[in-house]
Amino acid sequence: MLLTCLGVAHGQNDEHGIENSAINDATKNQVPSAALKAVRNPILDLEPSVSARDPLLVEHQGVYHYYYTAVEPHSSGFHLSLDEVRSTDLVHWSAPRRLLDKPDGFSSPGSMIRHKDRWVMALQTYPIPPGQTYGSDAARLWLMESADLEHWDAPRPIKPEGCTAHWAKTHRQIDPCVVFHNDKFWCFYKTDGQIGLLVSPDLQYWEEALPDRPVLSRKETPDKAGMENVCLVRNGEEWVMFFSPTRPGRGIGAARSDDLIDWRDVHYVDFPPVSWADNGPTAPMLLDKRETMGVWLMVFHGDRAARSPHGGALGLAWSHDLKHWTLP
Repeated sequence: MLLTCLGVAHGQNDEHGIENSAINDATKNQVPSAALKAVRNPILDLEPSVSARDPLLVEHQGVYHYYYTAVEPHSSGFHLSLDEVRSTDLVHWSAPRRLLDKPDGFSSPGSMIRHKDRWVMALQTYPIPPGQTYGSDAARLWLMESADLEHWDAPRPIKPEGCTAHWAKTHRQIDPCVVFHNDKFWCFYKTDGQIGLLVSPDLQYWEEALPDRPVLSRKETPDKAGMENVCLVRNGEEWVMFFSPTRPGRGIGAARSDDLIDWRDVHYVDFPPVSWADNGPTAPMLLDKRETMGVWLMVFHGDRAARSPHGGALGLAWSHDLKHWTLP
């Protein structure tokens, strides 16, 4: 099964990941490819007409598919849609293609997995009431399928009733990330500033995997900040989670687990300053390019809070070890 949570992360990993032992020292330390040398951040900046946020990167047959939330200001507030751009070199991008433009605000493409010869994207609805800035309690998690990344079936809700965990204060659920592990599908999501977890045998029937506690709570972050925009990658025998802390200046958080249930080493990544985003980097999603480039790619959005509550543009970073990150 192909996982992408860059959702995989947005990467192309099998269930066991790519063993570190399979990457020799020369590959680990190789100079980034010509394509990376030519990248300039932000790689997608559509402001002031559209703010690009919440990226998901998938590579298929030599083409990068870059999905993201498109936020457009209106007289009554903001409207969110799901857009896509494409590239063969991470430098030159197509014009945006709108995949979903509905009143409910389909957005935040959190992951892509390959299941039964079909692509399955996890995303959210984020309806913003007129005159308001942020989504209501009606925000929900959804799945959308395609055979070819060109034509997409209508989205279907994961849990129409929303969050039913005993620890949650609302039914609101956003920022889904779905992975496959131990013959089950696992969906991480945000509610009340903490991370919940659903589990399913078939992508159809879902239940709370941890009804009595968050899988990751704000008590576990270094500064007790809330979290959102989870991304998961398989690295050797363990899972690595990346997330966005909901704090001024944002940043990138990380944690590790063997089973997706219990997480350790929750910390903030030493990430370079993002000069073109006054509120820092957020919404990280990863693509495993170690076999061809020798690095992990991270796409993220730079938060431009000084321009708008939803201001943003999309950037790219890379790392040899998931710890030290380089910007172009």
